[in-house]
Amino acid sequence: MTVPAATPESRIARVRSGLESAAALDRPAVAVDLAGHLDELGENLIGCFVDEARNDGGSWAELGSRLGVGRQAVQKRFIPGAVAMLGRGQDGFWERVTGELKEVVRLAGTAAQARRVTYLGTEHLLLGLAEHPEGRAAKALTGCGADPATIRAAIDGRIGVPRGEPLPDETPFTRLALRSLQHALREGLLMNETLIGGEHLALGMITVGEGLAHDVLVNLGVSYESLRADITSLGAPE
Repeated sequence: MTVPAATPESRIARVRSGLESAAALDRPAVAVDLAGHLDELGENLIGCFVDEARNDGGSWAELGSRLGVGRQAVQKRFIPGAVAMLGRGQDGFWERVTGELKEVVRLAGTAAQARRVTYLGTEHLLLGLAEHPEGRAAKALTGCGADPATIRAAIDGRIGVPRGEPLPDETPFTRLALRSLQHALREGLLMNETLIGGEHLALGMITVGEGLAHDVLVNLGVSYESLRADITSLGAPE
C-alpha cells in the first residue's frame, strides 16, 4: 500500500484550517505546534522499525551501522531512560498522561510493594490496569475476554499474591516497563490522541513484544487488533 506523502502545501493548509479569518500573527504558534508533532511522529515512526529490526534479531551495532551512527548512539536514542522518559520537566511525559493512567501507575507501584519486590515491572503495570476496573483499558480488555479478575488470577499464578508487610520505598521502573510506557506514547500518537491513557498502555504492552504482561495478554487471547477495535468502540475519551 502506498501512503501519500505529506507535502509542504498540505501542512500549510492544515495550519490555515480554521484560521482563515484570523490575523497572520496567530498562525506561527500553530505552525510550531504542528512541526513539533510531526517531529515526534517521525521519531516514533523510526522507533517502530527499530523495534521490528531488533525483534528480528538485529543487533544495536548493526542498526547503528545502517543509521550511520555508533551502537551507543542508537541505544541512547531509542532505549528510554528513567530520567528522560519520566522526569518532570524533561520531555513533559507526565503532563501528557490522563488522570486514569497516573492512578494506574500508582496502583502498579502499590502492587510491586505489596509483593515485596524492588522493581516495578510490566506485570505490575498490568495489575494497575486491572485494579482500575472503570478505566477505558479495563473495559476494552474485558471486551477481549481479559476481565480484571482473570488478569489478576493470571499474574498471581506467575508471581504469587501479596504476603507480609509491603515494602515502604518507591520501586523503580524496569527497562521493559519504561519501554511499555514509551510504546503507550507511540500508540497515543498513532491514534491522534492529545493525552496518553491506560488504553494506550494496554496496547503498548502488546507491541513491546516481550515481558510478563505481554505474555499474559497473549495467552489470554488478547490481540493488538481486537484490543484496538474495542478501544475505538468506546468512543473518544471524555
